[in-house]
Amino acid sequence: MDEKKMVRAVAIDYKAILHGPGRAHEGIAELLRWFDQRDVAWVLLTNDPMDAKSALAAAGLPEPALHLCRDDIPDKAKRGNKAWLEAVADRLGLRMNQLILIGTSQFDWYTGIHAGVVHIHARWASRLGAKITSLMSDEPADVIELLEYFLLHEPRWAFRLDDEDRAFAIRSMLPFNARFPRGGGRTFTIKDIFTYENTVKVGDQDARDVLMLHLLCAAYLDGELPGQSFFCVYPSSTPAKGNPQLAGFLQRAKVMTGSSYKEDLLERVVQAPDTSLERYKRSVGQSTGRDISIAAQARTVRVNPAYKKKIAGKTVIVFDDFTTEGKSLEWARILLSEAGAARVIALTIGKYPSRHTVYQLRAGVTIDPFTTNDIPLTHFQTTTGPGGAEEGPSSVLTTAMEHFAAAAEGAVEPQAAPEAAPARMAHPAPRPVPAGTRSPMTAYKIARQRHLADMLTHLQQHAYPLVWRGEYLVPTGETTTTALWWIALPGQVEQWYDTSEAERLVSGICLAVGIIWEPVAAPGGATQLAEALARMEQRRQG
Repeated sequence: MDEKKMVRAVAIDYKAILHGPGRAHEGIAELLRWFDQRDVAWVLLTNDPMDAKSALAAAGLPEPALHLCRDDIPDKAKRGNKAWLEAVADRLGLRMNQLILIGTSQFDWYTGIHAGVVHIHARWASRLGAKITSLMSDEPADVIELLEYFLLHEPRWAFRLDDEDRAFAIRSMLPFNARFPRGGGRTFTIKDIFTYENTVKVGDQDARDVLMLHLLCAAYLDGELPGQSFFCVYPSSTPAKGNPQLAGFLQRAKVMTGSSYKEDLLERVVQAPDTSLERYKRSVGQSTGRDISIAAQARTVRVNPAYKKKIAGKTVIVFDDFTTEGKSLEWARILLSEAGAARVIALTIGKYPSRHTVYQLRAGVTIDPFTTNDIPLTHFQTTTGPGGAEEGPSSVLTTAMEHFAAAAEGAVEPQAAPEAAPARMAHPAPRPVPAGTRSPMTAYKIARQRHLADMLTHLQQHAYPLVWRGEYLVPTGETTTTALWWIALPGQVEQWYDTSEAERLVSGICLAVGIIWEPVAAPGGATQLAEALARMEQRRQG
């Protein structure tokens, strides 16, 4: 058995290879040569017996590592039965998750679904419209791209936990602060997408889709994406509101291994504190004292009662954007296990560096998973799980992002300034700076200034090509310090703004590029900062 955790073979329906007798589809010869260069076996699947070697040679193609027709399948099972791919894996000595299938019909799709194998529909050979929802490739080169950047690397994780006693596994792809290139000298972090809900394009690709596809492919290679599972997303702190950044992708990605996306499987039925916001408030001495322990999850999250007779014996894969200490994931496991799930797998994009905490209900404590449970924290027994965030697949994903950026570079025209951004509080010539003593803004004097500076830096690095610096000014004859914000917009000379002007400018740019941001009200201290952050969070939740 090949122990490598990567795709080792590709099974292909013959109609995706041959356009007719002696005629190969455009790009197929290059794809098969690429397989050979990467030591990836390819398998030809045909319903009827045929002299595959001669048929392929007539088209100038090499022979496959294996050719199977219906006569070679146990009980001569029809296409659509998982026995086809089981036979491929058995003949080549591979696990099922070391295979992918390239098909041309709905029956090929069924074959992949029933076997729990990633299926790609070859649109270059057959266009089935809405009859199937599958990963699609418009040309053979798309298969090369998928394998090269997502399926030919051993899966690596920032954090992993395998707990066979509790039938539970956790995989977190990246450390919370992972940063990647997006082209044009700009970068982005995973928090930009999944926390701040920005849309980030890398070439023609949505960076969110690239990250999510890598997460799913790595889980597949690691054996943590079994076919015909239930997908769900851990709910946000607001009832009836999920995570659109995850849900939108999973609605499409469920087809990778024939799983079902159950958007309402886990329900938040009572408003809960936003744990990220509360942690931030505590870090700045503004804690509200609200409970953000696992007991708060127990009081507000349940398994939807509609699944009482559907979840028994299923593998459930719970997705979340970030995990810190694991309270949400652990409560999801407890709920789903009590509801009858055979196994729970948690997949997250990011992991904050805190150690994972393992939660167990104490002996004699029972819950009803289909309703909320008002149980105190003392009813849980806790132990510290393995900790320490590693790099994860940062280098692999950096290469992928660079590829997508470079692929679109020649076709993309320079980006114009967003129309909604203020063109500039224009002046025919730079405004004269009031006389006085000026000094660099090396340390911010109030939270309002730090908040504005943080967003200017974020825009500069990730979203909008402005240049900025800050100064403090004590005007002549005065003792009060004034902040000067020197900002140069694309194609314009540097101008200075007072704080209110700079905040209006930044608000306009944020509106144009889709970032939720609000300035801090006067007098600009920690209390006003916490209020502004809370308003921003309400807008995100709304």
